[in-house]
Amino acid sequence: MGRSSAMVRLGFFFIVVSLVAALTGCSSSSPTTNTTFPVPANIVLTPANTVSLDVGSANQTFTASPRNSKNTTITTPVTFLSSNTAILTIASNGLACAGTWDSITTPQICTPGPIGVAQVTATSHGISSPPTTVYVHQHIDKIVVSAVPGQTPPVGPCFSKGQVFDYQATALSRGLDITGSVGPFVWQSINTNVATLTAPTVSTPVTGLVVGQVEVIANVPGVTSLFVSNSNVTSQPQDFTTCAVQSISLAVADSTLTSINVTSGSGKTLTATVLDTQGNTITGLPLTWSSSNPSTVTVSTEGVVSTSQAGGGSVVASCTPSTCNIGLMPLLPIYPESAINVVVAPASTTTTTTTSTTTPTVYVSSTGISPTPADNCATATGCTSLLIPIASPNNTVGSPLGLPATPNSLVFDRQGAKAYMGTDFSFFGSRGLMEVAVATPPTITQFKSVTGKVLTVSPDGKKVILSGADPNAVPVPGSNAPPPATQVIIFDTTGGTGTTLSIAGATAADFSPDSLKAFIAAGSSLYVWSAQDSLKKISLTAPANAVSYSSEGAFAFVSGGSTTSAVTAWSTCGLTSALSTNVVLPATPSFLEALGADAPNLAAPPTLGTATTTTSVLAVDSPGVDLFRVSRAPEGCSPTASSGTATSFNLGQGSFVPTQLIVSQDGSTAYVIVNDRGAVLVFNIFNQTSSAIPMSGGAIPIRAALTPDGTRLYIAATDGQVHILDTQSSADIQQISFPTDATTLLSGLCSGVTFTCNPDLIAIKP
Repeated sequence: MGRSSAMVRLGFFFIVVSLVAALTGCSSSSPTTNTTFPVPANIVLTPANTVSLDVGSANQTFTASPRNSKNTTITTPVTFLSSNTAILTIASNGLACAGTWDSITTPQICTPGPIGVAQVTATSHGISSPPTTVYVHQHIDKIVVSAVPGQTPPVGPCFSKGQVFDYQATALSRGLDITGSVGPFVWQSINTNVATLTAPTVSTPVTGLVVGQVEVIANVPGVTSLFVSNSNVTSQPQDFTTCAVQSISLAVADSTLTSINVTSGSGKTLTATVLDTQGNTITGLPLTWSSSNPSTVTVSTEGVVSTSQAGGGSVVASCTPSTCNIGLMPLLPIYPESAINVVVAPASTTTTTTTSTTTPTVYVSSTGISPTPADNCATATGCTSLLIPIASPNNTVGSPLGLPATPNSLVFDRQGAKAYMGTDFSFFGSRGLMEVAVATPPTITQFKSVTGKVLTVSPDGKKVILSGADPNAVPVPGSNAPPPATQVIIFDTTGGTGTTLSIAGATAADFSPDSLKAFIAAGSSLYVWSAQDSLKKISLTAPANAVSYSSEGAFAFVSGGSTTSAVTAWSTCGLTSALSTNVVLPATPSFLEALGADAPNLAAPPTLGTATTTTSVLAVDSPGVDLFRVSRAPEGCSPTASSGTATSFNLGQGSFVPTQLIVSQDGSTAYVIVNDRGAVLVFNIFNQTSSAIPMSGGAIPIRAALTPDGTRLYIAATDGQVHILDTQSSADIQQISFPTDATTLLSGLCSGVTFTCNPDLIAIKP
């Protein structure tokens, strides 16, 4: 009894001590903490939708992103679940085994299981992600693409726009078809605009198709390759071609007119009828609309023509790679049968006078060469060439702008936004092409080491072609002659960089209306440049003098280039000789211009099939000018053309040496600048009459520029002045001189020297 009581007391003491110790522990400074994780509003599981895995593979990781009600990622534990763990097991870290893991927490070995389908979800606090369906199958050796049976194949090698054709994929494993076990396929098109793909999935079925098949709708003309993939296996390409554009015809909306006469500020809507190579009419194409004079005539991507001032221009719509006839090689640009010629009259007229709405700015500069052969601003110490604006019609002379280099050329882009001034020498990379941004005052950006004479600027204003010497060339002491041209530079105005081409002796160039290609004449070679193709060379049998694109863009006309024809023509698309008949003229022209409007009263060229459109070409060869018409076949990449008998017009001024040809924007009048008399020769194209406008004081014209409305001709002349000729009254109505001050070293168009720099570069901001 006593022993039992002692034991009870001892036990009680132990319990009390233990309790005290426990209570003491609870009051310690390091209590146990329980973390509470937030409950997500939703969980995003990646990858979503479907996954295809080889049986026994362990290379697919799932990730989960818990989100709150604001769709912001939060931190909370996530568990991955498989609906069929015999087929697919997911480790704690999201790594999937197409079979069974040896451990969920530390997975090392994946044991293959049966083929089948399982669904994977991520859960947290009772919230589950949308499921991802996983297809476990035997390894795919290859995927074969074929047409779905029972369809009518296309007529010819292509599908017309809007035509539908279905393909199917077959997955093979050791020669056995396992398509039914691999789940949905991923279909792709290299050129997505050429074909629209619609493939069924488990959640989005397509009527008439099963998983593994695809509906292909022909869209923009061109070629593409179709691919299908599954489980990192991709099929061989299946070529698909939407029928190329064959022909384009333009007209004024709701009419059959192919020309427009409007007043400034008004416009018209044009329509384009497009046929493909199957003869089907197709609509909704991304045609390229272009204007020859966008400062006067603009056209929207929908064919809406707007006008801003008196003048004129030609409008075309072309199927231009890389947005139309996509991926076809060689390039397959298609141009309309004829351009739409737009003549813009002034907004206000009376019965006796015409009020011009044109207020352009004339820019004058100098090549810096004085009448004394040894004097040259380019090499003279301290000499600065000047650029001087003249505001028309009041002819107010603005403040001169000093140039960082001595120019050899001055050419405006057709938008009237920028002018480009080339220079002969870089002087070891310190000087180069000058880009003049028209503003008040103008600003100049110099691109050093880009040297040469500006031959032309592309219609879209994005490319400038220069011909000149290597940038390391240096002036010859005592000579003002420019260095021999040994290269051509294609300057990108958007990126400020140039591409150098090994073309020596280039003297003329012109761009297609859509700016896709440029033809460059260099002696007895004709080069064809395109940003989308390699440089092409056409060997000629005679030197070429000039290049001019036809208004619709199908041909480039070349003065010379042949021992049998005074003018040759080359197709823009096929680069083939286009004229089936020789052009016989009194001499090889010094200049030529393809006219936007067809000149009247000329011999009709031979008919070419269904050809109904013609282009007129004006050529200058002393002592007169020549006009001839060219008809063209209306379709295809390399349409043939035929020339009618040329009509020659003696200008009645005797033999002359032409230096420039200017045709008014409305195509009505041509002005020939000559360097051997004090007059400008004039030829009225429509009336086919000639005249001359005498220069005041017998000054010899050097360079000229015509206002968009054709009413004023500004001429830099040998007397150091700019002469202003009124083309309506045929009179030299004003002369503008530039001051020379020996005390301030101001000498005409130069400063910093005592010799005089006369104006010999002139251009008009449209």
